[in-house]
Amino acid sequence: MTSFEFIFSLLVILLGLGLSQLLGGLASAVKRRPGLKIGWGTGLLATWVTTETVIFWEIIWGTRNGLPFNGASLFAGLVVTALYYFAGALVFPDDLADRKSLDDYFMAEKWRVISAVLAAVTLSFALRWVILRDASFSTFTWFDWASIAIIYLAGPMAILTKRREVAIACLALLVVVDLLEPVGSLLWPHNP
Repeated sequence: MTSFEFIFSLLVILLGLGLSQLLGGLASAVKRRPGLKIGWGTGLLATWVTTETVIFWEIIWGTRNGLPFNGASLFAGLVVTALYYFAGALVFPDDLADRKSLDDYFMAEKWRVISAVLAAVTLSFALRWVILRDASFSTFTWFDWASIAIIYLAGPMAILTKRREVAIACLALLVVVDLLEPVGSLLWPHNP
């Protein structure tokens, strides 16, 4: 087993469990329909956490040739993937039985979910540089840099707004940017 395989196995377990939490919450919410309104906010938040988790999974795979085997790599990955797990677990409430709509839950919890993802993104970029040094950003395209700028503009705006429509618009933009990532990787291929 290579050092990457050892570290990767822990990280993908946590990422997979986070996605499982999110998808389990979604399945429970869908089972409660039509008596439960999921809403655009919760749907977009779930989609964004999913796409960000998958993109991070891709980023980890891209480090396979340069990821050193040491405690720093293992614990750094643990912290970042734990944040993705936390975000995925908070998208849907545990108590769906008494709810008619998830809109109020979305407005109350969006800041925790989005903050966890933004913290994971920030830590992954900082730790990427610490671990991989100069090679860490050498393969970034203009699309990668534009995506990062949009995340750091729309994410905090969605956290801070009290208006559901603004939060939904910000999340819609974040989802579109993330879904353009596969298109961008086809148009501007690179191997991080």
